[in-house]
Amino acid sequence: MKKASFKRIMSLLAVVLVVSMLLAMVGCGKKPEPDSSKPTLPGDVSTDVSSDESDSSDVSDDTTTTDSSDVSGESTDNSDVSGGSTDNSDVSGDSTTAGKTTGKTDGKTSGKTNGKTSTTTTGKTNGKPGPIVTQKTTKSTTSTNVPTKTTLDEQDKDNVLAQVPEKLKGQKIKMLIWWTVGTEDNIKAKAFEDATGIKVTYETAELGKYQTRLSSMVMASNSPALSAIINEWYPQPITRKLMQPISATGWDYTEDIYATAMMDQFSYKGQHYGIALKGSTMSTFMVMFYNKKILQQKGVTKTPSDLWKEGNWNWETCLDIAQKTTDNAKGQTGMSLTYQNYWMLSAGQDFVLADKEGLKNNIKNEDLLEAWYFAWDVIYTHKVVDTSFTAANPFFAGNSAMFAGGSFFMQAEASRNNYVPQNMEPGSWGVVPFPSPKGMAPVAACEGTVWGFPTGKKNTGDTLQAAMWYLRYFLDDAAYASPDYYPTDECWDVMDWMWKQKIQSFNSIGVLTYGGEYTAASIQYNLIDEADSKSKLKSNLDSWYSVLDANITKIVNELA
Repeated sequence: MKKASFKRIMSLLAVVLVVSMLLAMVGCGKKPEPDSSKPTLPGDVSTDVSSDESDSSDVSDDTTTTDSSDVSGESTDNSDVSGGSTDNSDVSGDSTTAGKTTGKTDGKTSGKTNGKTSTTTTGKTNGKPGPIVTQKTTKSTTSTNVPTKTTLDEQDKDNVLAQVPEKLKGQKIKMLIWWTVGTEDNIKAKAFEDATGIKVTYETAELGKYQTRLSSMVMASNSPALSAIINEWYPQPITRKLMQPISATGWDYTEDIYATAMMDQFSYKGQHYGIALKGSTMSTFMVMFYNKKILQQKGVTKTPSDLWKEGNWNWETCLDIAQKTTDNAKGQTGMSLTYQNYWMLSAGQDFVLADKEGLKNNIKNEDLLEAWYFAWDVIYTHKVVDTSFTAANPFFAGNSAMFAGGSFFMQAEASRNNYVPQNMEPGSWGVVPFPSPKGMAPVAACEGTVWGFPTGKKNTGDTLQAAMWYLRYFLDDAAYASPDYYPTDECWDVMDWMWKQKIQSFNSIGVLTYGGEYTAASIQYNLIDEADSKSKLKSNLDSWYSVLDANITKIVNELA
C-alpha cells in the first residue's frame, strides 16, 4: 500500500472515532437501549406476541377442558393454578406470575353478605335489557368514614338466573381460563346450567401461553365464548382483533355493580373491551400490611388503620410510621415493597393512559415525576425500605414493620402458605389500602383484569347473549362469598372500599413491551436502581418518551 493512501485511511478512521465519541456523549434523550441484564417483573410479556405464528390446526396443546357436570371430582388445591411452578417464596409484588396465578383461584370471591341491610337500588335498562339485579348495601362496621359496600345476597343471585331468557336454553359456551378449575368454578357452571339450560365448560391454558392459545383458537374458528385481558396484555388482544367491543352485546352497563373505573382502563377511544364487577377478586389491588407489635414497641400511637378510618392515611403519614419503626443498625426497616410503581399508581398516574382520544403518552406528567422522586427518597434519602426487595419475607421475619403487596396476600385459605394469615399470629397484623399523596382524592392502585368476548363467527347472536349472562353471573363473586375467605372484617372493608375509589391499573406494561424490545422492568430499574440516580431521574424518564411514542404509533396504525 502506498504511504499516501495509508495516511488517508488513518485520517478517515480518526474522524470516525471522534464522531463516535461525540455521539456517545450525547446520551440524554436518546432511545434507551434494551437491557436484558436487568431483572424483569413476573408476568412480563416481553415477547412479540403480535407476530406469533400460531398453529391453528392444533388448539388443544397446554389446555384442559372441564365439563361442569363433574362437580365432585375436582381438586381444590390451587397452589399451582397456572400449570407451572408457583413458588410463593417470592410472590413478586403482586404481578401476574404470583398475583394472578395464585390469587385467582377456586374461590375468586370477594363480597361480604352478612351485616346490616339498609337501602336498595335498581339498575337501568337502556338498549337491550341486561340483568337488572336488586342490590343491598351492607354497612361497614369499622367507621362512618369508610364508604358503605354493595354486595348481592342469595336472593339477588337467584334474580340473575331468573332473568336469563328461555330462548337461550341449549346454548353451549366455553370460557378460557389460566388457573386450575376448582370446585366452586364447577358449582357455578352447574348451577347456571340447571337454572338456564346453558351448558358451560372451561378450557385452561398456561398463563404465559394464554394469548397465543386464544389467537390459535380464533384462527381455527374455535373461539371460546369468554376470555380475559389482564393489565400487562393490554392492548394486544385488541390490536390483534382477538376481542370484540362489549357494545356488541347490546347490553347496558350503567348498573352500579359494574366497575366502570376498572373497565375504562381497558378501553380504546371510549370503546370498552372487557367487563369487571365491583367486589371481585379477579383484579389485584395494592394494600399495606403492618405489624401491630412493632408499631407498639416503637411508640406509634395511631396505626395505619386508625389513620385510614379518619381520612389521614397518605404518603406522609406512611413515611412517618416507616421512619419511627426503622433501625438500620439492627436490620429493622419501616417497610418492604418489591416494586416502586405503587407510588406512581397510587397518585393516579401511569406511563401511558387510556382515554376517549386513545392512548396518551404520560411520561412527562409532573405528578408522575414527583411519584418517582418520592419512591427514590424512601429508599435512599430516608432509608426506610428493605433493600432486599424480597416481597413479604422481611415482614414475616419481623424485620419490617410494614409490607406493601397484592390484595391476594389477605386470603385465609390454608393452602396459601406464603400469605399473611398463615405467617402471622392472629390479631398481630392489620391491613389498609396503599396510601395516596396527601391532599389528593384516594386512588386504588392495582393490576386489573377484565373479561370479554373473543371474535369469531360463532360468538354472535344467542351465543353472545348466553356468554354475557354467564359472565354477569360468574363475576358476581359476592353471592358465593365465604366468611372465611378473608380472616378479618378489616380485609373485607379494605377490598370493598378500594372498588369504590378512582382506580389506576398498571396497564402501561403492555405498551412498553409491545414488539418485545423491552421488559416490564426496563423503565423502573432505569429510574431508581442506583443511589446516584435521582439527579438523572428526570432525564432518564424523558428518554423513554420516544420509546412509548413509537409503540403507541405502532398500535394506532395496527388498529387503523
